[in-house]
Amino acid sequence: MPQFDPSWFVSQIVWLVLVFGALYWVMVKRALPKVAKALEARAERIQGDLDRAAKLQRDAEITAETYEAAIAKARDEAREIIRAAQAATVADLSARQDVLSKALAAQAIAAEGRIAEASRNAMASVREIAVGAAQAAAGHLIGGNVDEAKAATAVDGILNRQTTH
Repeated sequence: MPQFDPSWFVSQIVWLVLVFGALYWVMVKRALPKVAKALEARAERIQGDLDRAAKLQRDAEITAETYEAAIAKARDEAREIIRAAQAATVADLSARQDVLSKALAAQAIAAEGRIAEASRNAMASVREIAVGAAQAAAGHLIGGNVDEAKAATAVDGILNRQTTH
């Protein structure tokens, strides 16, 4: 094999240097600039994507802050509406309770009046019955008629003593 023969080493080294130089020149002048451009374009695209991502992240943070502020404002408004509704409900309930208390008091007064009237009527009826019974009992005991006025006076005296005790 000629490549292992030492007499061919010098010519092989010369050709090696020439071929290596030619390939190096082709690589430096043609291939490497294209690779460098591709790498530069890729780096620019990556940097643009990173810049866009950072901008989108800032926009998302601003949107999130705006959203949180809107939610907090809505919560505060809802609390205020609830407080106002509670206050209105309490005021309405208090007003209705006052009206009901007044109505019940008026009904109680009216009922007391009806009870007093019924009591007076009952007492009048009891008095009439008592006068009649006293007149009949006294007439039966004495064997004659007792004057109604005298019987009424006696019953009134007894009733007055009963009411004072």
